[in-house]
Amino acid sequence: MTTGSAQPQPQQDWKDRERYWRRKLGRIRLGAEPVEEQVARYRRVTWMLTAVPLALALMFVGLFAAFRRPDVGIVLVLILLLPVVVVAWIDFGLLRLRVARYTREREAYQRGEATSGRT
Repeated sequence: MTTGSAQPQPQQDWKDRERYWRRKLGRIRLGAEPVEEQVARYRRVTWMLTAVPLALALMFVGLFAAFRRPDVGIVLVLILLLPVVVVAWIDFGLLRLRVARYTREREAYQRGEATSGRT
């Protein structure tokens, strides 16, 4: 009798954990498509959030250099555009770490379920 009631408990625990991970991962949709593909897409977006500000930075520095004040252009770039790039990479790094933690936890649950199903 106790074995029948013990079986649904780990699955319910995992549903609670999955609900937690859905909140924690935010933009990553669990079950929609492979998580690795979604992380790769966010990596490409982060690279674009690096390339576009870099192009704008070169234009600002070039414009200010035309008026013989490239130092002002560099300071403007550092104040306006560098934070965009830094925040994008920090956000991507945190997302990648959270996805790695979720993946490890999911694999541990699946290994545990596979071994408990055999006994």
